[in-house]
This record gives sequence, structure tokens and C-alpha cells, in this order.
Amino acid sequence: MTRQKKTRSAGPNGLRHIPAQDIRKSRPPKEETKKKGAGLKSGNRNSEALVKTGNTDVNVKKDKRIGSKTPIALIPADISAVAAQPLVTPTPKASLAKVKPEPLSPEQELALIENDSYLQQLLERVEQNELLTGKDAKYFNAKTARLEQLLQQLGLADEEEVDPLAEFESKDWRKDLLGDD
Repeated sequence: MTRQKKTRSAGPNGLRHIPAQDIRKSRPPKEETKKKGAGLKSGNRNSEALVKTGNTDVNVKKDKRIGSKTPIALIPADISAVAAQPLVTPTPKASLAKVKPEPLSPEQELALIENDSYLQQLLERVEQNELLTGKDAKYFNAKTARLEQLLQQLGLADEEEVDPLAEFESKDWRKDLLGDD
């Protein structure tokens, strides 16, 4: 048997075209059901609502957006009692002042400078003939100047360091050895 190619056409015995009007007529009608209530009617906020007042059944138109109309006293009723008392301003029990650090005694300040690890590191750098710059130089100069002041204040500073060789050179030792000539 030979192969027959499939076609899309239904052929001479295919479905006949039915107009849309006839299709609508042939369908069964839908059952009509009552719509469920889905909330308030549209525009309900803007419509005036009827409100019952008191025990009477008289309907009064009232806008829901407007609040209570009862007057509110802006000044207290006991204003005469309050005005009779003199106003007392409370005095503060504590005063605000900047905290000043307690001054240290010269001995305590000297001990702090001698135990300063950063200053010790800078001293080692200076002893190694390193040039200090910037904040290091400022810190080193300030602390050494304050150290000298404290040493003079406490009387621990040497007035002048006496070099024994300088004394020996200034002295005429020949006279002592050879005698007075």
C-alpha cells in the first residue's frame, strides 16, 4: 500500500460553518442567581446618612465626617485658684560646669613623664641620631621641656655639669709637680 499524505482539510464531508447567532440560540440559558452583597454602595462616604436621635424615631440628616459639636473649655475652670498662687521657678540643685582635671603634684607629674613609654621610644630614636618630625618632634620637645621645668622646681637638676677634665686642663699642674718657679 502506498503512503497517503495527510491534509488539514476535512474534505467534502467536513464540518459545516454555523453562524454565531445560531450557536447562541442552541446554548442552554444560564441560571440567573441573586448577586451576593459585596459591601456598601459606591459613594456611600459622600452621601448623607440618616441617624436616629434620642428616643424619637425622627430621622435627621447628618454628615459622618463632621465630629462632635460639644464645646471644649480652653481655660481650666480653676483658673482663679491657679492665678492666686505666685509662680515658683524651680532652682536647680546642681550647677553645670566643665570638669577640670585635678592638678598633679610635681612629683606625680615627674613620675608620669619618666614612665611614658612613647617618650622612651622617642628618646631611643634620638640617641640613634634619627631626626624626629611632625607630631613626634612636638611631643618630644614639650615633654623634655616640662621635665626640665619639673627637675628645676624640685631641685633635682644639676646646676652645671662639671667636667673633671676641664678642671684638670684649666689647672696649672706643672706648678704642683715642679714646684713654684
